[in-house]
Amino acid sequence: MSSRHDKPHRFDADMPELVTSERDQPTPGPDDRAMRELQRGSEAIVRLATQAHAAIARSDEAGAQAARQSLETQLTFTTALIDELLFGAPERSTLH
Repeated sequence: MSSRHDKPHRFDADMPELVTSERDQPTPGPDDRAMRELQRGSEAIVRLATQAHAAIARSDEAGAQAARQSLETQLTFTTALIDELLFGAPERSTLH
C-alpha cells in the first residue's frame, strides 16, 4: 500500500451534514422537456463542429460549408433555448 493511503482523511467539521431526504429530492429548476432539448442541442453542436473539423482536415470545402451552416443554425436555436431557460419563456416558444 502506498504512503498516500496511510494519511488520515481531513474533513470540514463546520460543513452541514445532508439529511438523506434532502439528497433524494430533486432540485427545483427548468422542466425536464426543455433540459432534454438543451442536451440534444448541445450534442448536435459538438457533432456538427466535429463534422466541420473533419471536412476541413480532408479539404472538403463543400462539406465544411454545409457543416458550418448547420452549426450556425443549431447554435442560434440552442442559444435561444438557453435564454428561454435563464430568463423565462418568450412570447413564442423556441421549442415549437
